[in-house]
Amino acid sequence: MKRSHMVRALLAGSAILMSGGALAQEPEPQPDTSDATADAAIAEAQSLDDAQFKIELLQAQVEALQESIAQIQAAQAKVTPSWKGTPQLEDKEAGWSFKVRGRLQYDAGVVWNPDDDPNGSLATRNLGFNHRARRIRLGAEGTIPGGFGYKCEADFANANVGFGDCILSYTPTNSGFNVAIGNQETNNGLEQISSSRWSSFIERAAFDDAFINTRRLGLNVGYVNPAGDLRLNAGLWTNHSIDSSLDQNGWIGAGRAVYAPLMGGNQLHFGINYQHREFSDNNGNNAASTAVGAPSTNQLARYRARPYSQLTDVRFVDTGNYAAKSDDIVGLEAAGIFKSLHIAAEAQYLKSNAYDAGDIIPNLDPEDALDQFPGAPPGSQIVPDGNPSFWGGYIEAGYFLTGETRGYKNGTWDRTKVLNPFSKGGSGAFQINARVDYLDLDSGKLHEAFNNNFLTGAAPASVNYTRGGKQLGLQAGLTWIPEDYVRVLLNYSHAFVSGGPFVDEVEGVSTSNPDAADTDYGVDVMQMRFQIDF
Repeated sequence: MKRSHMVRALLAGSAILMSGGALAQEPEPQPDTSDATADAAIAEAQSLDDAQFKIELLQAQVEALQESIAQIQAAQAKVTPSWKGTPQLEDKEAGWSFKVRGRLQYDAGVVWNPDDDPNGSLATRNLGFNHRARRIRLGAEGTIPGGFGYKCEADFANANVGFGDCILSYTPTNSGFNVAIGNQETNNGLEQISSSRWSSFIERAAFDDAFINTRRLGLNVGYVNPAGDLRLNAGLWTNHSIDSSLDQNGWIGAGRAVYAPLMGGNQLHFGINYQHREFSDNNGNNAASTAVGAPSTNQLARYRARPYSQLTDVRFVDTGNYAAKSDDIVGLEAAGIFKSLHIAAEAQYLKSNAYDAGDIIPNLDPEDALDQFPGAPPGSQIVPDGNPSFWGGYIEAGYFLTGETRGYKNGTWDRTKVLNPFSKGGSGAFQINARVDYLDLDSGKLHEAFNNNFLTGAAPASVNYTRGGKQLGLQAGLTWIPEDYVRVLLNYSHAFVSGGPFVDEVEGVSTSNPDAADTDYGVDVMQMRFQIDF
């Protein structure tokens, strides 16, 4: 009680001083309010203390809530998918990621009969209008902690199940090296290694088709310098893909070097690639069938190409089968991206290592070769006079009318970013392309004398002067990209064919006529592709 009175007195004194009163003056008589004033001051102080406490408590609660929200957001970032054409889950800190991937490509078009003959000079039903699902792929890709990664796609087009890239990879942190094992391209040229989603034209260059450039099972080791403008790759592959039989003993060794500097904001690309391929004993190279009754263990080579369209199985240039052990391919690449303009060129030279007349079938004793294969007639395999060599190449230019820049990444073509997509009221991206494509399957000695007896070396009855042939293509294309993940391509191609296996049917010139190799005719192709990828 005494303390309470003292506090009240002190507070009352303070109140008097604050009111400007003087102790020396005699106060006017006032009612006794000291206790009431002190009580009011105490109540006010307690209210201030309570308010301050509540403010501090509220601040602590807000800070705790903010921390909780940050933790929730961080957790959501790990489990909430981002969108890159399809949902992608990623935890960058842990190193995990997963993304579904795929593409749908539907082609339709017309391959006219040679020289636009309305009567159909070529006796085949595989020309004219056709359409097909070119690729229907579905797969997944992602990363695993420790620098590991994976990618695999299955292709369901045309009632068959095949595989695209199907690889496991390892990329050590900050090393510049990488390793990939599985079904993959064999360090080939720029257009072959680039995804079909980014091709300037619906089909790749004729030499890629003719030289059987495709995926194989193997191991690929790469290095990228710190600046990112030098890429080196080397690897070993079997001579079959993931969905082929495993009873083959062929192999491929291949390497590629790319220098891709940025100069003045322009992307340049210079590359060289090399492949050595040892053919398998069981019809190696492209699994071409042998002549009826011929031993199934013969090694064969065959190079051929369609007229810039997979809507027909007719090849106007075709070497046919001949006995060969291996081949070597050397390729050069060059490209440049100058804002909306791009220019690209590639060439490949192939030299085959053929069998000579009188050589023996691999793995067989020459004395019992025919006894072991009693149905094999003399002359079952063609042997060229020497080692045939071929080459092909293209040069192209493309320009975006709407200001975009062609995509490029990691030494290959990549996705183009649309500036004004259809979904935002824009027209999408429009690109025009032009290409000159050439393929020579008459090089070396292929169109000269052949010996068609693999076992004995007996000479053939006649010479085929048109075997192989040449194909020069003039191509024009219009590409519309309404969205980053949607493309529509319209291509026109005219193929000038010289010689080849159909010159007798189309032009009525006998293949034994020396003029047959120089006899020309033309083939027109109009084709469209509708594509969605994710």
